[in-house]
Amino acid sequence: MITKIKTKAGSMTTIKKAIAIAAVLVLLGTVTAFAADDADYKVVLDDGETKTTLYTTATSAQDVIKESGVKISALDEINLTGFIPGEESVIKIERTCLVGVNDIGGTVYFAFDGTVAEAITEADVTVGENDLVNYDTEDKVTDGMIISVARAFSVGICHHGKHIDVEMAVGTVEDALKKAGISLGEHDVISHDLTEVVSSGMVVFIDEVVYKEKTETKEIPFEKTTKKSDDFTVGTTKITTKGVPGEKKVNYKEKYINGKLVYTVVLGEKVVKEPVTQVTSVGTKKVETVKAKGKAVSSIGTVSLDSNGVPKDYTRVVSGSSTAYYGGGTTASGRPAKVGHVAVDPNVIPYGTPLYIVATDGTVYGYAIAADTGGFVHNGTNTVVDVYLDTYDECVQWGRKDVNIYVLG
Repeated sequence: MITKIKTKAGSMTTIKKAIAIAAVLVLLGTVTAFAADDADYKVVLDDGETKTTLYTTATSAQDVIKESGVKISALDEINLTGFIPGEESVIKIERTCLVGVNDIGGTVYFAFDGTVAEAITEADVTVGENDLVNYDTEDKVTDGMIISVARAFSVGICHHGKHIDVEMAVGTVEDALKKAGISLGEHDVISHDLTEVVSSGMVVFIDEVVYKEKTETKEIPFEKTTKKSDDFTVGTTKITTKGVPGEKKVNYKEKYINGKLVYTVVLGEKVVKEPVTQVTSVGTKKVETVKAKGKAVSSIGTVSLDSNGVPKDYTRVVSGSSTAYYGGGTTASGRPAKVGHVAVDPNVIPYGTPLYIVATDGTVYGYAIAADTGGFVHNGTNTVVDVYLDTYDECVQWGRKDVNIYVLG
């Protein structure tokens, strides 16, 4: 730390002051007066702030000051122009203080008798807007006073994601927030204690943390299973129980920081509708070989037949009951209702599939196209096809027949 001695601006130099003090001491030792008698006389010692009154018989200024008990420092100036030994008079003491101004570079000591602000200026120290002085700048300096200038530094505040810098010399985190004009909200979380003393380079984080709860309806996927069934021939599969998704209520807790969702946790869930498992039946019934009799009803297409009158090449056989219908119009697939266009369960036999149909009594419907949806799809019977015929009488004659549907493609 660098320390130096200076004199106050506009005052005598240190050398001149030393000479003056020496002269005063000589004067104090030599000035005497001859009193007419030994009666006490009044002397006032005035240092500008305090006046000390003394009744004395002393005949020298030195003895008067000594008798008064008033302390005189080496920096003080004594004015004896108003002092008359043996008569009511005044000794003036001009106090000069030794003060120090402490800044980043060290402390500078010098003699001075002005205000704190003047002393700072005398020390060639500049005080910034946010710097802090340990005394009121209008205070008068006192002997031994150390005036300290605390330099402001930057404190960062990250408030709800926005960065703010404040300049301050001393204080707490709470002081920094006040300086930045920030008030903590109900949901704010701060990284430092409000009473913590700030330091250079500190960054205080303030985040708004909000928790929310919500409930959503979620679908429960249905499971799938298969079972063997002798209601269908080998190679035939059919969805006999349609799968239905279930529903559940799911409760969530969400955390938001500064308005942004950061995570979600499941608090619980409740099933409000159980899912229905989808069942697919796989046919196990063996196909009965039948011998076709007579001419085919449908003539919309041809197929190569074996000696029994059934197709030589097919991918699978669907067996079951059949009925007949008539009436014209348009089928569900958009094709015209006519002989050769039959109604099926499109989940078992898709629209457009080429077929060859032979009843187990040998009656031949013949080549057909899956074109319509049979009414049996929704009534739970084992009907597998409704064949189209031209007339009511033909439908009555067909009645209900068990058939083998040879799937050609």
